[in-house]
Amino acid sequence: MKTSVLLISDGLAHPSLLGRFWLRRGLAAMPGYHFRRVASLEALPGLKAESFRGLVLYIHHENISPAALESLEGFVRQGGGLLAVHSASASFKQEEHYFAILGGSFREHGPIEPFQVEPVTPQDEIFHGVPAFSVTDELYRHDYDPDNRVHFYTPVGEEREPVVWTRRYGQGRVCYCALGHTAATMRHPQVQRILQRGTAWTCGNLSGPDAAALE
Repeated sequence: MKTSVLLISDGLAHPSLLGRFWLRRGLAAMPGYHFRRVASLEALPGLKAESFRGLVLYIHHENISPAALESLEGFVRQGGGLLAVHSASASFKQEEHYFAILGGSFREHGPIEPFQVEPVTPQDEIFHGVPAFSVTDELYRHDYDPDNRVHFYTPVGEEREPVVWTRRYGQGRVCYCALGHTAATMRHPQVQRILQRGTAWTCGNLSGPDAAALE
């Protein structure tokens, strides 16, 4: 039986239509997964949470209803997986509880420019095999929970800005990837591998033949 994942991908100019296309294409290449698309987290309260194991969030919205936020929180806390991408961390800026789930909140970004993405360790059990790479994108800067486990970072002066992190929230698993402003970034093979393996990890599936196909 395939793993069911809810894909919520929407916004105005951000995220772009092409960026959303490449996200869908990359996820569709994952064997053993079925992705159902909806446009907004506002659909979540009307869905049966037990009908899907994970949720992918690539959005940019200003507001979320209390019912939708409660459904998201309950889904993850009770064991659901959440992969949040790029502008998901710049959404719902007044909702501190939302950022407690994600593990960080957007603070600022600079211009679209080239930067290097470095793995914290090459032996990472979630993202092993993904080498250092460069992209031309917005570099998001975050206020983030120091308990997050950082997997990729970008050197910024003497600092390391987290680019990909994972965390536990209740019984659930959360992965955040800050990359994804441009379509070129979303179709980058290493970014696609990060998104695929992040999805698999949040769903608890990084073992078996389906995981081997993501190598």
